[in-house]
Amino acid sequence: MLKISKVSSKKERREFLELPRKIYGQYPLWVPPFEHEMRALLKGKGSALLQNGPHDFFIAKRDGVTLGRIVVGIEQVLNREKGLEHAYFTLFESLNDRSVARALLKTAESWSKERNMKFLKGPVSPTNGDDFRGLLIDNYDDPPAILMPYNPPYYPSFFEEYRPYLRYLAFSYDLDNVISERELKGSEIAMRRYNFTVDEANFKDLEQTARDIHRVTSEAMPDWEEDMVPPTYEEIYQAAKTLKLVADERMVVIARSGDRPIGYFVALPDFNPIIREISGRLFPFGWYKLLRRRRSLERVRAAILFVIPEFRNRGVPAAMFVKAYNNVREMGYRTLEGSSISWMNATMIANARRVGGDEYKHFIVFGKSLIKRPLTLKEIYGPAAGRFAKEGQEKFENALQTL
Repeated sequence: MLKISKVSSKKERREFLELPRKIYGQYPLWVPPFEHEMRALLKGKGSALLQNGPHDFFIAKRDGVTLGRIVVGIEQVLNREKGLEHAYFTLFESLNDRSVARALLKTAESWSKERNMKFLKGPVSPTNGDDFRGLLIDNYDDPPAILMPYNPPYYPSFFEEYRPYLRYLAFSYDLDNVISERELKGSEIAMRRYNFTVDEANFKDLEQTARDIHRVTSEAMPDWEEDMVPPTYEEIYQAAKTLKLVADERMVVIARSGDRPIGYFVALPDFNPIIREISGRLFPFGWYKLLRRRRSLERVRAAILFVIPEFRNRGVPAAMFVKAYNNVREMGYRTLEGSSISWMNATMIANARRVGGDEYKHFIVFGKSLIKRPLTLKEIYGPAAGRFAKEGQEKFENALQTL
């Protein structure tokens, strides 16, 4: 008999933590998350998502063997900011057994209904990043980039009762064949015409860099970023401290008009090949291999790009990309992944294609109504409802055809 139970004991926490290694044993491209970070999550630490509302961890067992897991919760801060009544699920994993997946999802739905939520969505990221956000629905043959999801090909089939809620794209770039001479000259012309500059971040003055990034993020984050609210300065400062440890300042560029920051771009070395080798264990010696072998890495991931509204059509995104592109090529990297880009970000998608990006991966966050009547777009997307009313339905139907 299949049993779903709330994680409460040390033994159950260990089973929750170790399950992915059982599932992904036959998937050599899978990259295990850092063990110390997952242990912290299980203790309620290191996750703004889990700290912002009630949540519970569940495991599915049959004959004493753990077969699946899920976390379900309510992000009260986001719900309040967006005027939503949403629950979420995250860290979903299951063996290839529909009865297990169905039982876990039904548990999440019941938990959410008991708390009067109208909509359940997931998988979302416990770190409010890209890791664990959405399911990969195609191209299981190319390895995942740093902090990007990867899952068995059978996972999307578990969500037949759900609809696509959000969709994200990833682009691949060959750094030897991306930026044309025309693009380089176009960026130089744009900087002169619109009087802006693009420079590398100053990691020696991390507080000022964090202030610049916070200012741009607050002005630039669009309302169609349905599952995001602008981070606080302190959150960005802590992220910048981590970024300084893992990235080179040549991978972080900031655009300015005079003294005013108007955009920024962040790329990360793709440590995944090394993380895979150390099996996600930084301690006691994994961290040494990670740092010692970083020069052997060949791929970077373009992870964040924000530009304030008044400069979006003035060549700023392209100019920042060109600056970072030149830097990472000089550093010896050969390929780049740009991810993840919202399906609603038409400008960014057009820019990615224009500079030679190959649209090669797609991810979906699924959603399901928890009440009997159909939900309005306002109830699903909050302030972004108008944009989805205009463009979303056709995108919904196209996404369904890919599953």
